[in-house]
Amino acid sequence: MAFFLAVANRKGGVGKSTIAVMLAHAFSVWGGKRVLILDLDSQCNSSMILLGGEGWVAARAARKTVADYFADLFEGSSRAPRDYLIEGVGDVTGQDGKAPPLSLLPGSLLLDDVQGDLFLAYASKRAEPDMGKGLRGWFETLLRRFDTEFDIVILDCAPGLSFAALAALYTANMVVVPFRPDYVSLHAVDRVALIIEQRANLDELAEIPLESRRYVCLANYVRANPRERLLIEETSLAHPMLATELPQRDGIANAFDWFPQRRPIEEKYGSAIEDVRNLYEEISRIAGR
Repeated sequence: MAFFLAVANRKGGVGKSTIAVMLAHAFSVWGGKRVLILDLDSQCNSSMILLGGEGWVAARAARKTVADYFADLFEGSSRAPRDYLIEGVGDVTGQDGKAPPLSLLPGSLLLDDVQGDLFLAYASKRAEPDMGKGLRGWFETLLRRFDTEFDIVILDCAPGLSFAALAALYTANMVVVPFRPDYVSLHAVDRVALIIEQRANLDELAEIPLESRRYVCLANYVRANPRERLLIEETSLAHPMLATELPQRDGIANAFDWFPQRRPIEEKYGSAIEDVRNLYEEISRIAGR
């Protein structure tokens, strides 16, 4: 069975997609795992990193996006879930010099609109006291359809509370919550933590021991700044925190760019390769993978 790993925060611009792809590269190349990324963010950043612009346009033309997947299966399409995936994505090589076992369900700019349409269609066919909960459960079922085909399924979540994002947070075995060391990002960490642990307020959340929570925070874009260090330490008092921190480094920023020629992962991440390895090894230990 696959291990479902979500990357989420209520705030955008904290590096969710870059971290999702970073982990996908590491697990597929160094871990030799069969990895799938589900791009659930309508900004489609992880899709752009793994396919490039032309590749993403081709996926849209072939109706191989997450919006197509949700809409078609809601209507009872006979297409198999695997038909929507792009296999062998990314611009890095595996240990054997070939494409690593990395697949993608590409994102779609239409995902938010499709979810709204599906809610109306779902409500017209059913008489349930909580339509939102029912539709979210349906999304969870679709996310789990890949359970037996992959070792790791990485869910790149949108910052909003869409049905797909909520389904991803409830489906995930573990949620990585990247944050910038600033007060707006830290407030967003509080909000997403309440959703993940399904608690009404921070007092209820505090009753759950840090080691028993289903999420872990990752400080990103860290600079040598005493104020930021204090914010990270304050966050670690209320939330579980990875020992790994990702600095503001060119090797991480440049990894967003897709290249037509594959290259070793060490060349892809350059000066950030040790950051990637540290993150991968720590997540791998926690996940038992």
